[in-house]
Amino acid sequence: MIPILFLMILVPFLAVIPVLILEKKHSYIVAFIASLLVFLISAYCLYYSYTNGPPALSFTNFYIPALNINFSLVLTQPALILTVMTAIVFLAASMIGKYFIKDEGKLYNIIFLIALGSSVGVFMASNLFIFYVFWELAEVMMFFIIFIYGGYNRRYSAIKFLIYSVFSSLLLLIAILLIYNATTPHTFDIATIVQYSSSISPHTQLLIMVLLLLSFMIKMPVFPLHSWLPDAHTEAPTPGSMILAGVLLKFGGYGLYLMFLILPIATTYAHYIFIIFLFSAIYSAYVCMSQTNIKRLIAYTSITDMAIVGVGISAANVLGYNGGLYMMLSHGIAISLLFLIAGTLDEVYSTLEISKIRGVIKNFAGLSYLFIIGVFATLGIPLTIGFIADITLFIGAITAFGVLGVAPLLGILIMGATLFWVIERVFMNTSKAVEPYNSVSNYVMGAGIFLICAAVFFGIFPFLFI
Repeated sequence: MIPILFLMILVPFLAVIPVLILEKKHSYIVAFIASLLVFLISAYCLYYSYTNGPPALSFTNFYIPALNINFSLVLTQPALILTVMTAIVFLAASMIGKYFIKDEGKLYNIIFLIALGSSVGVFMASNLFIFYVFWELAEVMMFFIIFIYGGYNRRYSAIKFLIYSVFSSLLLLIAILLIYNATTPHTFDIATIVQYSSSISPHTQLLIMVLLLLSFMIKMPVFPLHSWLPDAHTEAPTPGSMILAGVLLKFGGYGLYLMFLILPIATTYAHYIFIIFLFSAIYSAYVCMSQTNIKRLIAYTSITDMAIVGVGISAANVLGYNGGLYMMLSHGIAISLLFLIAGTLDEVYSTLEISKIRGVIKNFAGLSYLFIIGVFATLGIPLTIGFIADITLFIGAITAFGVLGVAPLLGILIMGATLFWVIERVFMNTSKAVEPYNSVSNYVMGAGIFLICAAVFFGIFPFLFI
């Protein structure tokens, strides 16, 4: 019998075979079925974890024994949260692929499936070597999604994304090799590294921490290493924006969590790390107000939310960790919904300029309500997933940093005011309403309702994870 964790990664890669064989029109169905299977497996893992508790599900197979490298997977609580998030976002993206990707469907779905398997692998990897391999593979797939299927300036945005990603990956690789060399016994196994990391000299720990922190700051991203993200989102196709914001940014957040887990010295510098994320949260929320393109505006809200994730993790306590992880789940679902609606507006109005879209609710009431509920989830309205994330995260931040721990709320307030302005201007203002050029696909509505259900479900039942 194939182990269930390995099966979750294997399914998307195996699905590439029928995509190659079948006609183009069937490739979207194959991608959807593979995504659905991954989602169902992740749901079963969530049920199993909740009903059985520890120990976590795991899988290990020898890969390069001489270097102590194994193909090992484990579904700890953080990995479970982010794996379920990945399954939800990719399933929603698979529903609307045919609507937004009109050319080279077979190639797109091959890239999509490899990105799905790799993203799941990043969060379940219990070995830094495997973690890095899956990280790189997912990054490369996202580059191709932007480069091939993006907008007018897709080549510039894709190459800029690649340059930042290569630099981030290089820093990560150097840090991993330093960890391997400094740990006795030499190993890439995360659990073993955590056990023996205190024996690493403080100077080496500091060097590793700086390398990891820079790598993850690029990936999350954090000011001033963030400029690639608005460009990438503006030019990426809608499913690409959903995957990039909903899943790939979490590589950096999850990596930051692992950094605090692995390196004891990280807690010594937690206050300085907190200040970096605090400034990024407020800065990006402020810049958000000046955006005229709805995708760029949502991209800057994403930077704010990921900075707040960093605030929770830098608190380095149980509530901060749980809040940061749950915030990533919340952000992954809510931001995917917002980018889905933004991309749909581009399809039906042929523009992303806020000044050129009016009265969406007059023609597309369902689309408008989906966006409004997505904003509620982003801002943490009670009974949505964001509420639980904010409460847990900020209690952890206050515990660690005192009253300064609530300062990132200023970023949320500014971001919230901007998003409500967009709702009033674009969706609710029916005076001089702009007539659409196209209709909204039922697939878009189905994907949006699915994401809303997930946002509300995990807002009401947080105890499934926490």
